[in-house]
Amino acid sequence: MAPNDNIHGARSWRVARVVAAHRAFHDGFTEAMRGLPLDYRRLDAMTEMDQHRYENGREVALEWLSASRTVLRWSSRDRIPRALRDFITGRALQRAAQLPRTDPYRG
Repeated sequence: MAPNDNIHGARSWRVARVVAAHRAFHDGFTEAMRGLPLDYRRLDAMTEMDQHRYENGREVALEWLSASRTVLRWSSRDRIPRALRDFITGRALQRAAQLPRTDPYRG
């Protein structure tokens, strides 16, 4: 697995859906939405791919909270909420259009 700087991210919902449907993404997203801190002990027990997905989920959740100021409840990982799908698709389309990132994690 390459360092995070070499991961360019999805450019369509078709690609992003695979990431969003990942168990660790869902766990990271829902934990961040509940205001739980990053669980380093749990992170250390994960595979490298699961770590990336967990962190992706937390990042998207924090970006969601920053943008909308509302908590999004996502009870089943098999059913991605439409609002979250639209949010992630918007990020992917910005990336595909090569627009600058607007999330707080890149300068």
